[in-house]
Amino acid sequence: MNQENIEDIILERVYDSYFRGRNAVNLNSLCEEFGLDKTLFWNTVDYMSHQGLVKAYSMGGNYLIDFLGVLSAEEQNIGLEEIRKENQRLRTKVLDKLAKVYEESGRLADAYIESMSQEFGVDIYALANNLQILEDLSYIESVSNGSYRITFNGLDSVKEWRERVGFAGEYEQISNLKPQPRGRAIQKLLAKVIEKQGWLQEEGARTSHEEMDIVIHKEREYFLVECKWEKESIEASIVRELHGKLSNRIGVQGIIISMSGFTSGAVEQAENFASSRIILFFGKEDVEKMIFQQATFDVLLDEKYQQLITRRKIIYN
Repeated sequence: MNQENIEDIILERVYDSYFRGRNAVNLNSLCEEFGLDKTLFWNTVDYMSHQGLVKAYSMGGNYLIDFLGVLSAEEQNIGLEEIRKENQRLRTKVLDKLAKVYEESGRLADAYIESMSQEFGVDIYALANNLQILEDLSYIESVSNGSYRITFNGLDSVKEWRERVGFAGEYEQISNLKPQPRGRAIQKLLAKVIEKQGWLQEEGARTSHEEMDIVIHKEREYFLVECKWEKESIEASIVRELHGKLSNRIGVQGIIISMSGFTSGAVEQAENFASSRIILFFGKEDVEKMIFQQATFDVLLDEKYQQLITRRKIIYN
């Protein structure tokens, strides 16, 4: 068993223990339970402590999960799914509640844990555990005994969450449109999503003889982006059309976003063009990852760019 496996075992146990009653876990017993190498095990514990994932609680090898450990466990889907989802839902409700209190009553307004417990219909101890996580993240602050208010970091987090929910709702509405209007609508939505992730964009850019769905750039890196949401997969002709637009410009690469996939001919055409111009493909799953913030545009772009440059291979999901 390697260090990564040991980390997962420890995170799962301390996460579930914390949210079942904020109890510490005896890691000596855990090591013996799984028959692990003691040197490797405690080296892993030391590393996790250094990373802020766990923290010593008392003598004898008793440890608690730290707030970064909570986030890490949830990101990696470690621990019982029901508990993870309830904790995430509860922290979201707390931040939204305190943000509304701030918006309605001002910076010094607060809310009591007892009233929030009754309003949300949750156990007060489960709420207290999640309030502590939010306080450790500097999203909220304790004002007095059992009273909390949101911080400016918390307000920023709520703003991002509301934007994400807004993007998701807009995407759901677009999905119900007919082909022609939904193509234009997804183009506008993706322009906003990509801009939110640090790229400057011009949606619906035109010249005297051409129209581009989206032009995006960051410093001197430019991409022409074509967005399609049609019934059938994108053919090679669309790739050739975009390549023609790119050939009229210096230092510009291309992206085709298709919600209906790509034909093998389109993939082969883009791979053949790699020696002259980069044209990357984004599929429906890629788009949904960006909209629901499961992956950033930059991460997806880097993966696709690397595969085309190093392996001459077009990838999309």
